Parts: sequence; structure tokens; C-alpha cells
Amino acid sequence: MAYLVIVLAVLARFIPHMYDFSPVYGAVLFGSANMKKRDSVWFPVLLLGISDFLLTKIFFHRRFGWYELFQLAAFASIALIGWTLRKRVTLGRLGFACLAAPTAFYLISDFGVWIGFGTYPLTWNGLVACYVAAIPFQGRIFTSTALFSGILFGAQQLYAARVAKRKQVQAMARSL
Repeated sequence: MAYLVIVLAVLARFIPHMYDFSPVYGAVLFGSANMKKRDSVWFPVLLLGISDFLLTKIFFHRRFGWYELFQLAAFASIALIGWTLRKRVTLGRLGFACLAAPTAFYLISDFGVWIGFGTYPLTWNGLVACYVAAIPFQGRIFTSTALFSGILFGAQQLYAARVAKRKQVQAMARSL
């Protein structure tokens, strides 16, 4: 199921949506918490890399370059943060992941913007200016991460509770 969630989230990137409001961050957190550990990084990064290439080159007709590696590293960081949710999902852990994932993505991907696009001078002040310019977009990223993570992990918890209750009822029926 986690694989399907990631595939659907990546496909959602091709549907018109509010800029920087996407199910991808929450889906990668969910997927990395529930997939085989060896698949939890490469699978979403590969799909997101392919979708980035298609979106950049074919849909937006922009240059696709080496700096895209920063974007992929940023997505990988989200998957690694999702590992904190593998053993047990609590509200505190989920809250941490929902803050840490977009923050890591912001720091890594905007570093790539600073280095790769030539928009900012390659100085300390240029790096700071790049990070400051990206701050307004973070609100929607944090919101979408929390919303989609909450939906996915919440649905999983509801399903697990329902299955546990059904098993409990079946065990009680057998004991009669």
C-alpha cells in the first residue's frame, strides 16, 4: 500500500495544484515508515527524479541540470526522516517528522538553487538571500506535509484499530 501511496502522490504532481502544496512530502514520510527499508529511499527518489525530469524538460521547457541532484538529496532526506516513524507512530514523532522533513528539504534544495541557478552570488550574503527568498513558500509546504501525513497515518491507525477490534470480536465468538 505504501508503494501505491507514493506513486499516486508523484502522479499528483502532474495535476494542477496550489504551488508548494503537495501530497509528496507526507507520502514520502508515510512510505518510508511502511516500506521495506531498502526500498524506502531509492523508490520515491527514483519516481520523483523521473517526474522532475518530465516536469522540467517536457512540461515547463526548462533546463535540467546537475543541481537537480540537490533536489533528489532533499527528497532522500525526507525518506530518512520517515525512518523515525518505522517502529512507532506517536503524535510527537509525527509532529517532529512534519517539521523536520520540510526543513531538511528547504535547506538542501535551496542550497542547490544557490549553487546551480546563478540567481544569487556565491557568497555568504548570497546564500542568506536565497534562503530568505524561499521563506514565504514554507508555510504551504509545512501545511501540506502535516495535512497529508495526518491523513495517511491517521487512516492507517484507524484501519489497524478496526482490524484489531474485528480480531477481538472473532476471538470472543470462538470462546463461546
